[in-house]
Amino acid sequence: MLQRALESEGIEVILATDGKMALKEMERGRFDLIILDLKLPEITGDEVLAGIRKVDPYVEVIIYTNYQDPPIMKKLMNLRVDGYINKGADADLWEMVEMVKARLDPFSEDEMDDLLAAVPEGIFNEK
Repeated sequence: MLQRALESEGIEVILATDGKMALKEMERGRFDLIILDLKLPEITGDEVLAGIRKVDPYVEVIIYTNYQDPPIMKKLMNLRVDGYINKGADADLWEMVEMVKARLDPFSEDEMDDLLAAVPEGIFNEK
């Protein structure tokens, strides 16, 4: 459902169904944002996150799970998780979609125009 909701908003999604597949996808290309469950077949989500950080230490990672074991949560914090969303009956799918959209496109068109207008003329010319 999350994949379909994100795609309906024009967001390209690459889905990995297990941790090993996720790490293979990471090695193939760069990502703007990763939504990661902790309960995965073969490799746990925290192990996947450690592997992700080796490939790209700066990619944003949002944990999407209902698993809340304190030692694992501490490990996630040390691996610099950028967000945490509980999934389950109380989860709001569209709230999550809006959160993802805001992280991928933090500026409105007007804000972007204002920022670009403030850049001194000629600063981007190559010498």
